[in-house]
Amino acid sequence: MKLLRTFPAGLVPLLLALAAVPAFAANRTLVITAPPSVRPGDSIHVTVTASTDATDGEQISFFQSEYSTDGGKSWVPVYAEKVGRSATRAFDFPAGAEGSRALVRARMAFRGGKAGDVDFAGTQIAWGGSWGKWETPPAKQASIKVTAH
Repeated sequence: MKLLRTFPAGLVPLLLALAAVPAFAANRTLVITAPPSVRPGDSIHVTVTASTDATDGEQISFFQSEYSTDGGKSWVPVYAEKVGRSATRAFDFPAGAEGSRALVRARMAFRGGKAGDVDFAGTQIAWGGSWGKWETPPAKQASIKVTAH
């Protein structure tokens, strides 16, 4: 006796799409924690955290964060390499003058797993092109207003 299962027509494309999801999908995170505003001369405390739950050898290979006290004209790097499946970097820097903005940006390269070299969104990294830009691969940014409150 042969069993034949039929599915409604609208369900077939959904089933095919689900079957196409790669088996190496992972959750990757990138979080910047910073105050929304500070007073002039205050110390600004920032924490950048990244992680992957991939279990296939993937790790954070390039942990790159930077801060600027002059609205993005110059940047101070806070970089690390091969930090494992999760990492946190905390740093402090002085706020500038009233009315200025302090900026923080971060991006991560995850590698060593089945997905290859990917950013926190799971997008393949174009080392010769997009990696040099802070918008692509996706980077996170925080803006901190310096005000007298």
